[in-house]
Amino acid sequence: MDAAAVRRLLETVEEEILRRWVLAFTGPRHGVEDPDRLAAAGARLEAELGALGLPVRRDPFRYRGRPYFNVVGTLPGTLPARPALLLGAHYDAMAGTPGADDNASGVAVLLAVARALAGVRLAVPVEFVGFTLEEPQVAFDRYRHGSRHFARRAWWGRRRYAGVFVLEMVGYTDRRPGSQGVLPQLRRPVPSVGDFLAAVGTRRARPLLAALEAARAYVPELSLITHKVALRGFLLPPSRWSDHAPFWDRAYPAVMLTDTSFLRNPHYHQPTDLPETLDYAFMAAVARLVVATLVAMGT
Repeated sequence: MDAAAVRRLLETVEEEILRRWVLAFTGPRHGVEDPDRLAAAGARLEAELGALGLPVRRDPFRYRGRPYFNVVGTLPGTLPARPALLLGAHYDAMAGTPGADDNASGVAVLLAVARALAGVRLAVPVEFVGFTLEEPQVAFDRYRHGSRHFARRAWWGRRRYAGVFVLEMVGYTDRRPGSQGVLPQLRRPVPSVGDFLAAVGTRRARPLLAALEAARAYVPELSLITHKVALRGFLLPPSRWSDHAPFWDRAYPAVMLTDTSFLRNPHYHQPTDLPETLDYAFMAAVARLVVATLVAMGT
């Protein structure tokens, strides 16, 4: 696909649609405290992907005896035998929070990317996956239940992925100097202003990080910081706090895209995580970056 065609796709990403989707997915949707609302959010995501013309299926599993499901929309490729690309985001929220940034923002960007690519036939298949139960469900519980189930089944089924991109809180910016926090274990310079997108991957994800950096030529207004972790992120525990980590554990090339969560956003896991706190121009730039990256990797 030539550069002009890519730019036409990027023009389909609209801030107002992102805002509408964030509003639609903001609200209580915790697996244990709000199971009916969580199921309704999953059904809404299923309907939105289906309305884009994508084949959609549920990926069911059980947790503590109760049924839950991931949502999978697929953009078929012209060469279906080639390893697929996956774009994922969790659609549940922490108990007691409306979860606008965490993670209605990720769901909205996922849908914006799916909308931009829905009429395109890339060489490789692209899966758009809404994961459930990313958040802890009970005290001292494991988390990322939906993505662990999905990655385990993919590995057992010998499903091949050329790249997995997980959207984890991609809507919050703070352009004041000193607004960006840094993990003490991270021994590298990081901007002090919280207005960049972070992309975190392992050594296996180097081609994904390179593709993101190359795609930024289409989105020069977006600042991107990439980082490679060693030992699947175990030396930097917060780098594993989302749905990419189960793919790292199964040796898939995977990247987390994030606004850095609690290192920037004071509303993280709070009742104040509301749609009006988000930066929709930033979210649109993130969506455009992902569109350009998937097109480059998928052709």
